[in-house]
Amino acid sequence: MNEHFTEKESLELIGKMINSAKNNLQKGLGNVFLLWGYLVASISLVIFILLIVLPGETSHYSFFLWSLMAIGAPVHIRMIKKMEQQQLVKTYIDRIMDFVWIAFTISIVTVIAGILITTMLVLPSFTEVEPGFEFLRWFPWTFVTPFMLCLYGFALFVSGKAYQFKPLVTGGIICWIATLVLLISFHNPHLLKIQELVLFISVIFGFIIPGHLLRKKENSHV
Repeated sequence: MNEHFTEKESLELIGKMINSAKNNLQKGLGNVFLLWGYLVASISLVIFILLIVLPGETSHYSFFLWSLMAIGAPVHIRMIKKMEQQQLVKTYIDRIMDFVWIAFTISIVTVIAGILITTMLVLPSFTEVEPGFEFLRWFPWTFVTPFMLCLYGFALFVSGKAYQFKPLVTGGIICWIATLVLLISFHNPHLLKIQELVLFISVIFGFIIPGHLLRKKENSHV
């Protein structure tokens, strides 16, 4: 077997690897994007409505709906296992993208766990909070949505560039713009409503639309 590649053969091999990666992205991954896209979009939209309808601080209990995100975990695992069974070749790009999304998940879990611990530490039953600093009990949570959207933008942009799939790149850019919008809206008295609405819109462009486009390509065997 000839171990020396000509320049033409090397370019053909690279082209085949890229095409293989693009096909792997299309085989089942669209369903994963749709799973999390519709789950996040549904929860954020319901919370947005409840923040408007429910009176006063009672509306804040609507944020407990985010616990429903746990529903997506077992479904996600089954989807990934099915994709791995159907995937004939796992390229280097695929492995890198796996690590990108693993790092994305760990980053979000780390931040939420840290804020949960911080919130518990400033509860009256654990420690005294000086007058005028009561906001420390809830203020860190206002950073969760911008942080998530920034990470969404990063993961989507890298995935889109690696797989040469423009809808993911566009979705990533939209998530970054949304992050900026939320950060400059911190002074707005309707910040919580704005965050949920912006998150809803961002997930549509970052996950749902690319997910449907991926499924369309897969069904057409492109």
